[in-house]
Order: sequence, then C-alpha cells, then structure tokens
Amino acid sequence: MAHDIGQGTYVKFGTVLGTQTVGVYKVNSLSLGTIERDVVDASHLLTTGGREYIASEFYEPGELSLEIHHDPAIQPWKVLTNVSTNQTVSIYFANGGTNTLVWSSYGYAQSFQASVPKDDMMTGTLTIKLSGSLHTTT
Repeated sequence: MAHDIGQGTYVKFGTVLGTQTVGVYKVNSLSLGTIERDVVDASHLLTTGGREYIASEFYEPGELSLEIHHDPAIQPWKVLTNVSTNQTVSIYFANGGTNTLVWSSYGYAQSFQASVPKDDMMTGTLTIKLSGSLHTTT
C-alpha cells in the first residue's frame, strides 16, 4: 500500500516518459483547477415544466497552479516564450517513493512568478492551462 504523501512529485514539459524539452520542476504544492463538463440545453417548444439538459462529450480540463522549487538554471521563462501550444505536460506523483503515477495532457504555461527570500528556499508559482484530454500512465 502506497503512502499518500507528495514527496518526489514533479512536473515536466515534453513527451511522457521521454525526453524533456525545457526542464523538470520539483513541486512543493499542486492545485488542479475545476474540471467541468459542458451542459447542453435540450429544451424545445413542447417541453413542459423544467428545462431539459444533457451532458456534452466535451469538458474543460482546467488549469494547474504549481508551487515549484525555483532553479534559475532551468530558465522557466522558456516555457512561457515557447509558441508551441501542443506541449505535453506530465505530472509525476511519486506517492512516497513506492510507485509512480503520471497524469498528462497537452497544455501551455500561462504565468510564472518567482520568490527569492534571503535565508530560505527559492520558489516559484507556475500556472499551466491544460488543453485536450487528461491521461494517466504508470
């Protein structure tokens, strides 16, 4: 049974389990925004009572907000200035070091903000907009 701790979790831009393109970011904390499914109004002129809705096949994959270890050598602005919108974003959950689970999707970096305190760890906040379907691999 795996331990439910986030030690060893990281995010990578590039191919899943393949080569990296611009860096690997060690994650302090991760927040996945709301994943929503579109709803279609199926009401018509003969509808009585309440409106009728059906679930769409499409969903909004949300966005990731990551607090990462800021390593200036990785140059995080490169993911912001890359014009490619089809970058694979992979989140590796080490799950306490017992096994690894990977969530992946296409996405692009929306913003990056760094914090460099004098006597503490340098951190940054990286926001990633996800696009397309979410996938899981081990």
